[in-house]
Amino acid sequence: MEALGITLSGLIAYIVNFSILVFLLQMFLYKPVQEMLVNRRQRITEGLAAAEKVRHEASEQRLEFETELAKARASSRSESQKIAETTEKMRQRILEDAKKEAEQVKVQSKIEAEQAKVQIAADLKKEAAELAFQMTRKIVAEAMDEKTQRKLLDQFLANLGDA
Repeated sequence: MEALGITLSGLIAYIVNFSILVFLLQMFLYKPVQEMLVNRRQRITEGLAAAEKVRHEASEQRLEFETELAKARASSRSESQKIAETTEKMRQRILEDAKKEAEQVKVQSKIEAEQAKVQIAADLKKEAAELAFQMTRKIVAEAMDEKTQRKLLDQFLANLGDA
């Protein structure tokens, strides 16, 4: 082998150097790289777990938010419906009050009109009686006494009341 340039001492030196190189690489490079890879794998696993946890919490918060939003919408609908019902009741009550007041005004107007009618009729009877009395007095002033005139006036008023 010496013809090839390989000597036993050179071969042993290569093997020793190679062994030292493997030992040194294992000591200073392989173990730190392995530890770095393990640490990196652990950080990735922790990161994935944290991301999953955050995703799960976000999902829960979204569900809570949607639930609260649905409750708020239902509450809002309920409140608006209550307000609409209250408004409708108030409108109905106002209309009923207005109808009652209009009816009262109508009844009061009828009563006042009837009273005015009765008063006018009484005034007319009084005027008619006075005119009849004056006319009668002028016509028969000398032929009749006052007692007879009163009697005629009472008869006239009775006939006028029947009419």
